[in-house]
Amino acid sequence: MRRLLTACSVEIYKLRRSFVLWGTLLFIMFIITLFLGQPDWPSFFEKIAFLYASVFGLMGFGLITSWTFGREYSDRTLKDLLILPISRGNIAIAKYNAIVFWCFVMMLISFAYAVILGFVFGLPGFSFASVQHYLFLILTIGALHLLISAPLALLACISRGYLVPIGFAFTTLMLALVFGSTAIGTYLPWSVPALHLQESGVASFPLAGISYFLVFLIGLVGFIGTVKWLQNREQR
Repeated sequence: MRRLLTACSVEIYKLRRSFVLWGTLLFIMFIITLFLGQPDWPSFFEKIAFLYASVFGLMGFGLITSWTFGREYSDRTLKDLLILPISRGNIAIAKYNAIVFWCFVMMLISFAYAVILGFVFGLPGFSFASVQHYLFLILTIGALHLLISAPLALLACISRGYLVPIGFAFTTLMLALVFGSTAIGTYLPWSVPALHLQESGVASFPLAGISYFLVFLIGLVGFIGTVKWLQNREQR
């Protein structure tokens, strides 16, 4: 357990030093600033929630996941990583923990930034209930995106880099935008974060219980597949 905790702290530190993490956060904050011209707080929060349900989640979290696993191949540091006195499975778990930690930190920072912007520009209709509602909604959407980003780590390991998983993330974004409002979207895991907005009244997309199961399933397959790949393949 101690070795796993040490590996998690190392991966969190490595990701904190990454330009990809902070570049993604700056991009998110820039886009939020562009959507500031809304009539009131609820409309502003609705735009941010939809952005997290689409571009921010699929591409933002996808980029961080792809880079975290793929950089070890592109920088040729994987061999050095695998000789450390820790199991390969724990290395994968540590990387996943670092991704989850920093993605939630990004959501909290960007949401706080949006609240500060709203106060600075004097948006009307503020309420603590609205802040609580949309913060919880965005965090829930983020959790769904972290699950569907798990297969990107496996693709990074298989392709030995981050270009293939990033391309896959962009493809899934296009699929979600095209099929999300159709009957197919109900069974397309990458559309589920946007479908989840139906519960808050932000969007009107069809949603079924199986949608959440498919998100959980694809996340589980991606996680287990990545752990097994590192355990069985990289020792050769």
